[in-house]
Amino acid sequence: MRKYILALLLCVGFVAANAQQLHFMSQYLQHNSMLNPAAAGITDKSTIGVSYRNQWTTFPGNPKTLMVYTDISLPKLKAGIAGYMYKDETGPTSRTGVQLAYSYHIISKDEKQKFAMGIELRGFQYAIDRNKLTEALGNDPVLGSADSKFGFDAGFGIYYTKNDKLTVGAAVSQLIQSKLQLNYVPNANVSGRLYRHFNFLANYKYNAGDDIILIPNALLRVIQNAPAEFELGVKLDYQEILWLAVIAKFRQLYSLQLGFKLKDRVNISYSYDAFKSPATEFDGNSGAHEIGLRFDFGKIKKQTLK
Repeated sequence: MRKYILALLLCVGFVAANAQQLHFMSQYLQHNSMLNPAAAGITDKSTIGVSYRNQWTTFPGNPKTLMVYTDISLPKLKAGIAGYMYKDETGPTSRTGVQLAYSYHIISKDEKQKFAMGIELRGFQYAIDRNKLTEALGNDPVLGSADSKFGFDAGFGIYYTKNDKLTVGAAVSQLIQSKLQLNYVPNANVSGRLYRHFNFLANYKYNAGDDIILIPNALLRVIQNAPAEFELGVKLDYQEILWLAVIAKFRQLYSLQLGFKLKDRVNISYSYDAFKSPATEFDGNSGAHEIGLRFDFGKIKKQTLK
């Protein structure tokens, strides 16, 4: 039990320190519309996929995330739609939700530039399995009187691409900051609520020759009541068949990623995240493992960079 409580406190402390209420996936370049609704359908490629993340496997009740998603291009409507269903678990807490996105695309006359605006709607259930805690904490009021709580929120984003090379975007999730309170605490100065998450991303595709494309990328995440998070990485893509990526999340982790494509349609990816201290003092260097399977359907457009 003491090991379980230590693991739980570490997980909760890690999340609290970052105030991150949305699930985290390292392979965000594979599904940008998860971070920015304006990216839905922007690549003129339709996909459906599943991703699974398992973090700190040596801990009881370690964080786990399962996500099923789709991203569909609607070129005749100059638009795109995307959808995500996910379940995120950490110890006795879990969050099950649906995220829907719509993006409208403004395309230049020469079709070399695109500007998109997108909106998203989120619905979720936040739950606590109190049976996992009552043995250690008893009927503590902090556990709340409700086992679950339903919530809704929305977001907005903008996205810009030029010559299929430069990409920049900005988005905000949980814009409404809906209340999320499992228990009434008399005379409390702060009530539970969702906090806004701001995401700023950019990448550039550089033709390195010999069918190799280099994609430097950056992500800045700003969360209310938490330090900003910054990621910087580079992806190497060979003939859209095999790719490698390295991403550094400052002061938190390094991510090594690998993916390949089968028969122009099926994409398989894997990533390993190695955390920095103090997490490494407790996780036994178990890190985080993430796997993804994606199927591309509809018209396939090959990259042609000059």
